[in-house]
Amino acid sequence: MDVKKVFNSFLLVLYRLFTSCLLVSAILLIGIVLITILTNMRLNRNLLLLLTVLIIMLFSYFWKRRKKLTGQKISSSVLFFEILKLGIVIAIFSIVSFGLKNQFGTTFSLVETEKVDETITLITDSTATGISKYYLSQQTWKDFNRKKHSLPFKVNYMDVLKAHKNRNSFAITSEFSWGIFYKHLVDHDTPLIEALSLSFYNYQKESNMSRRDFAELIISSIQDIPYNLILSDECKETDIKPCFGNIKLGVYAPAEFVSSLRADCDTRTVLIYTILSRFNYDVAILNSEKYLHSVIGLNIPSTGKYKTHNTKKYYFVETTARGCPIGYLPNDVSNISYWKFALIHNKHL
Repeated sequence: MDVKKVFNSFLLVLYRLFTSCLLVSAILLIGIVLITILTNMRLNRNLLLLLTVLIIMLFSYFWKRRKKLTGQKISSSVLFFEILKLGIVIAIFSIVSFGLKNQFGTTFSLVETEKVDETITLITDSTATGISKYYLSQQTWKDFNRKKHSLPFKVNYMDVLKAHKNRNSFAITSEFSWGIFYKHLVDHDTPLIEALSLSFYNYQKESNMSRRDFAELIISSIQDIPYNLILSDECKETDIKPCFGNIKLGVYAPAEFVSSLRADCDTRTVLIYTILSRFNYDVAILNSEKYLHSVIGLNIPSTGKYKTHNTKKYYFVETTARGCPIGYLPNDVSNISYWKFALIHNKHL
C-alpha cells in the first residue's frame, strides 16, 4: 500500500470537507440576506454588510480554487497548507459567528404588519428574545404657534386588552361619580401608556422646551386628532359620525384611545390628564351636565377663562378642536357656573 497516496487521499477528503462546510455557510448567508431584503425582516446594517462581505470572500475563494475542487491532482504539501488556511478561516468564522450571536438574536426580527386603518398599524415583531405586538401611528400636528411636530404614538397590544378589561370591570354603584371613574382609568393606564409619555418627554428634552411649551405640545397633539363620538348606547342615525356605541359609560381608557385614536371630549380629557399628571402638572378635569361636555383645567400662568378651586386658577382647555389655546372656552359652553370639577391631580373631591 502506498502510504503517501493514502495520506494524500485523506488530505483531499479533509480539504473537500472543509470547503463543503464553508460552501454551505455561504449558501446559508445568501439565504439570510435574500430573506432580509425580500421580506419585512429587519437586520442591523453593519451585520448585513458583514454577511455580504463574507459571502463575496467565500465565493471568491471557491472560484480561485475551482480546479482543486473538481479532482485535479494536488500534492500533499499544497493540500496541507490549504487545509491549514481553511482551518484558520473556519476558526475566525466561528469566533465572529459566536460574537454576533447575541446581537443577531436582538437585531434580526420578523415583522408582520396589519393596517388597523389609514393611520394606525398593528405590528408583530418576532425576535429571538420573544414576540412584541403593538399599535403604532405617526402623529404630525402644529402647536399654538403653528410650529410643526411629529411623534410616534405607540402602545402595547396586551396593554390595550388590559385597559379594556379594567374599564369594563368598573362597578357602577350608588356612590358613582365621574371623578371616581376617571381616576379608575387614570391610575390603571398611567404605566400602560408610558411609551407615549416618554416619547413626549424625550422630544421635550431634545427641543429644550419650557414647562408651558411642553404642556401645549401634549394638548395640541390630542386636539389635532379627529373627533369621534363615543356612546354608552347604540349609535343612532341622527348622531354625529363617526360614532362608536355600546362603550361602557361612553369613554375609552387612555391605552384604548392611543391604540384607536377614537375619542370625544372626556376620552380626550382623561388621556391629557393622565399624561400631564404623569409629569406633575396641577391639572383637572371639568364636566358640564348642562353642556354635556368635558374639558381640561390647568393651573398654569395664563390668560382667559378659568375656574377657581381652593384659590387656585384652573384655566380651561378645550380638547376637541385644533388650535384652542389655554384659557379659551367656546362661546356656546362659556358660562363658568355650569362647569364643575370632576377630578383634580393629587386632590380628593
